Amino acid sequence: MTTEPRPAFVVLVLAACAAGAIWNLASSAGGDLPVEMRAEEIVRVSGGQPILVLAEKNGGRLLGVPVSRAEAASIEAALRGSHGPWMEAIESLGGRIVRASIDGARSRHDFRGHLSLGSGAREVLIEASAGEALSLALQAGAPIVADPGLLEEAGVTAGELRGASASKLHGEGDPAVLGI
Repeated sequence: MTTEPRPAFVVLVLAACAAGAIWNLASSAGGDLPVEMRAEEIVRVSGGQPILVLAEKNGGRLLGVPVSRAEAASIEAALRGSHGPWMEAIESLGGRIVRASIDGARSRHDFRGHLSLGSGAREVLIEASAGEALSLALQAGAPIVADPGLLEEAGVTAGELRGASASKLHGEGDPAVLGI
């Protein structure tokens, strides 16, 4: 006796397979989403090197981003609510800052950043130093995101910045505690 599968059964099996494939795609893509960060403060480590401390918005990790002295001054002004000439120029041309992203590091002291600029429905991604991108995003109130792999490798928790690790922040050791 030969029996063919019922059409409803075939549809059910195909739907289950499709749902599994969609779930697999969604769960694998979710791990690569950028992590939203917020600027905490500028600290200075050995030799006066300014470091912008970014905190994970929905987590406990911190990321120390080395910036130049000029970028640090601009970031500190932005944290106080000031806007610089670049922000005014972008706005006067009808543009806006969409977000700043920290994508990786060329070295322990040189993080790679991008700035997303928008005008109408158009968005342009511009490579910039991490400090420049962060400064403009802070002035605009735009989101800051970090690459999850970079945060995993270079990020630290607030607890790791206490005790013996904290003394390293003040120039008594390797500043790698902040991921630089």
